[in-house]
Amino acid sequence: MAGSPSSALGRLKAFGRLRLHRPLGALPALVLAGGLLITAIVVHSQRRVNRADYQRNEKLLAQDIAAAVSSKLTTTEAVLDAVASLLQTDPPLEADSFSRFLTTLRQRDPSLEGIQGIGYAPLIPGRDLNGFVAKMRLQGQPDFRIHPPGPRRQAAVIAYLQPINWRNQRAIGFDMLSEPTRRQALEQAAYGGDITLSGPVRLQQENGSNEQIGAVLYGPVYRGGEGSFVTAQDRWRQLRGWVFAPLRMGDLISSAIADLGSPLIHDTTIVIEDADAPASRRRLFDSIGASGRASDLQGQGPMPSTWMQVSVANRLWRIGIQLGPSHGTAAGWSAPLILELLLGLSLSALAALITQRLVANHLALGEALERERQATREQALASTVFDTSPVGIVVTDADGIVLRVNPAYTRLSGYAELEARGHKANLLRSGRHDEGFYRALWEAIVQRGHWSGEIWNRHRNGQILRHELAITAVLDAQQQIVNFVGLLWDITERYTQQQQMHHLATHDQLTGLANRALLMDLLTSSLALARRHDQKVALLFLDLNGFKAVNDRFGHATGDALLRTAAERLSQGVRESDTLCRQGGDEFVLLIPQAPDLEQLNRIARKLRDSLAAPYPSLPEGVRISVSIGIALWPDHADDADGLLDAADNAMYCAKQRGEELIAMAQPRVRAPQAGSERPSSEA
Repeated sequence: MAGSPSSALGRLKAFGRLRLHRPLGALPALVLAGGLLITAIVVHSQRRVNRADYQRNEKLLAQDIAAAVSSKLTTTEAVLDAVASLLQTDPPLEADSFSRFLTTLRQRDPSLEGIQGIGYAPLIPGRDLNGFVAKMRLQGQPDFRIHPPGPRRQAAVIAYLQPINWRNQRAIGFDMLSEPTRRQALEQAAYGGDITLSGPVRLQQENGSNEQIGAVLYGPVYRGGEGSFVTAQDRWRQLRGWVFAPLRMGDLISSAIADLGSPLIHDTTIVIEDADAPASRRRLFDSIGASGRASDLQGQGPMPSTWMQVSVANRLWRIGIQLGPSHGTAAGWSAPLILELLLGLSLSALAALITQRLVANHLALGEALERERQATREQALASTVFDTSPVGIVVTDADGIVLRVNPAYTRLSGYAELEARGHKANLLRSGRHDEGFYRALWEAIVQRGHWSGEIWNRHRNGQILRHELAITAVLDAQQQIVNFVGLLWDITERYTQQQQMHHLATHDQLTGLANRALLMDLLTSSLALARRHDQKVALLFLDLNGFKAVNDRFGHATGDALLRTAAERLSQGVRESDTLCRQGGDEFVLLIPQAPDLEQLNRIARKLRDSLAAPYPSLPEGVRISVSIGIALWPDHADDADGLLDAADNAMYCAKQRGEELIAMAQPRVRAPQAGSERPSSEA
């Protein structure tokens, strides 16, 4: 069995040449022995290749499944982050606002359809539980109750859960701290400040019909945002509650596997376990009939041949793979290989009956035909992959002149092969990247042989698209570049969704202005630039006077319309370099980097005051408001971002107290108020 098929063929030819000097009776045995030897070598070699392919396919499939599940969890985590940002505002969202936000988010992001729900559970001390139940009943849930019943020191009660279908309705009022596995995940999320995945649990949404193993993603919500925490206990003291997403593992994992679209999935056994869970409750999913049903996962299930450990969120999962019979066996046997073995035996027997010349001619012809078949198969395979690939492929010469493109490239760019051939590869240049970008791109290709990244390209119809691009240099035997191969994916939709999610997390939903989180980021950056260039930064803190009366008299719809109109008027009165933020409620903050002197700041404040005092013809008659404005200037009134915001807030408070003067300037060296005290009017 030692040696390669080519060496065996060489020995067989030598045997044929010696036949002229041997009796004819010995020739059939020699030819038969040679044929059997060749067959054995080929089959053994192919089995070894099949075994390696089988193991590689199992590992690749396990990695793809882990990546698909992680991708779905990452999408869910991004949603929880966005929801947590909204719930960190003061006052927090009420039930109707929470429902509207989740409904809008689901309409904009189809990937959320696989999530069982998005909910919020505040942390309620035991002494406040009766008041909390009464509050929830007043907010439109007359049957609201906390379960399981019994006294408790504190509780994490599910208050909101969208969509509010029959499954999710069963979970409303459940105290998640009452169950050890959920409690462990809740405490880990609260003390660590990160989104945490629980171990396997029975979801409250289950009713015994088609029940599945569940898990829950938790994200902490702190008062006033993340803030600055020194210890984990600080986080717990500032904890407002948790946003969470219950997951039915069967539905989640089946959806992730279905999205792969891999041909290896057919009749393949897939088992997923939570390695961090107790041994009796580790099994999350298996593909042989159970499909995630809890009742089918209790006993010992199938044991795959390949196991792979992966980190999913904060948990350690084990993914087991056992390919089906149609993909071969772990020993390397397959139907084509068995047929090849039978064919080899038959040809060996037939060759033993042929004379030396016929044997020699047959072997020579067979070798030539095999080489030609192999070359034809490889060429056909390469052509098929090139033409049918969903990835856009473009091949150029060493000078970047297009030689060939595939149909996917035509769909991505709008240029047919005849149109693209002969042009430079920069045919799709959008104009959004400077020369430095392209210079760095080509330097990376020349130095490392490849480059990959995201790029803006222009479609033939003029549309600007976001593409994922990978370019590889093809070298000859002398290590000289002879071709470039580029691969293109269209990621415009994914990029747009990411931008929308970022906008939702950093902007006020009602007015479209920057929110407090974005303001603090911009203020910190502005202060850093001001220190470097010896400039000043100003904050104008604006509080609407009379807004509550408008809200009470005309209703929240009019109040919202008034806030939007006020935001538009304020935006028209500021420079493009300034940032207007809605602090919350009827409070606005104007950030002015490279601030002018105090006299000009007062003129800006008066201009903003006058714009808001003007009538509002689009609103009901009688809608009138004024504004109190506090002005603070760095470094005159504070040393850092929080101090500057407090100084402007205190100055506004003083202006509101004086009444007759609606604009006030902060005093230098404002002291921070003691904990629990009112804002100090004497220092504003």
